[in-house]
Amino acid sequence: MELDAIAQLYYKDITSAFGLKAQLLAAPTNDMKPVMNYIHTHLREILLGKPDRLEFHASVIDPLIDAAKAAYLVNNPVITVKGVQLTPAKMTTYINNWAKDAIRSIFNYDTDKTTSFTRRNGGALAYRHAKRLAISSCPYCNALFTFTIRNKRIKTRPEFDHFLNKGRYPYLALSFYNLIPSCSLCNSGTLKGQKKFSITTHLHPFIDHIEGLYEFRTKVDAVDFLVNGDDFTLKLQPCTGVGKIARARAEKSIGEFAIEDRYSFHKDYAGEILTKAYVYNNSTIEALFTSFDIGGHNIFSSPAEIKELIMGNVLHPDRFHKRILSKLTKDIAEEFGLTI
Repeated sequence: MELDAIAQLYYKDITSAFGLKAQLLAAPTNDMKPVMNYIHTHLREILLGKPDRLEFHASVIDPLIDAAKAAYLVNNPVITVKGVQLTPAKMTTYINNWAKDAIRSIFNYDTDKTTSFTRRNGGALAYRHAKRLAISSCPYCNALFTFTIRNKRIKTRPEFDHFLNKGRYPYLALSFYNLIPSCSLCNSGTLKGQKKFSITTHLHPFIDHIEGLYEFRTKVDAVDFLVNGDDFTLKLQPCTGVGKIARARAEKSIGEFAIEDRYSFHKDYAGEILTKAYVYNNSTIEALFTSFDIGGHNIFSSPAEIKELIMGNVLHPDRFHKRILSKLTKDIAEEFGLTI
């Protein structure tokens, strides 16, 4: 199913489950009302808009929130909590939380244990969304599986990373293009965590692709490796002709997710791909394709199918999300002459 079609189904699920428009209209008539009115007017695009539109709306909403907080302070120059008057610093924290809580209560990703996106009906919304996306390999690293399974024996699904941090942008907590199904490591505080991401500085998995920007390379001669046992270092290098901006965005994403550090543990796998690519070169593949005929019918649809069978992985970028280490497989195979 195409991403836009999945987005439409997601929109129906979310608006039905949360009644967002009604909640925004019913929001208290206080200093946050202009914020709620703007979000209500642009709700569809805030939920379904591409990343550039989400960032545009953020640039409009954030000043409205700042104005609401300033108005709240003017109207409440003294704030007392449990009989204690707050200091200026604590007042700032209190007002920040007041504004964020007003939005979080509507865009309820994980605010409570029973009615949020991740918990409602035992997490049914989150599981259904993950299953529809059908992304079996983390789109950030392509190194860990992100299967969605929900039965009597096991419940597991990818974590949803908020490309634009939901703590900073709570009104984007349920936005389709802001929910990236990812592995727990990429979504951890160790890697992405609370870091500030933007489509101007990082690759967005639903919009961008590292394919054609960076490629894995061993830079070892096949004979030296196979006969002499030469070692190699597995590196990511920019592809020829990549523009400065695209390269910078890709490089930033590679660094944030520690891709080279993590892939250094896959040298043995890269060595196996190198060996297979040398033994099963393009001419050998072509010979295999023409020789497997049963009753006048070739059992393979194309040489590409044989290549994937031998490599034990998908090799086309459009299907990298189906298997882990698929880009690594494709890149190393190509380095040693086995092209798609």
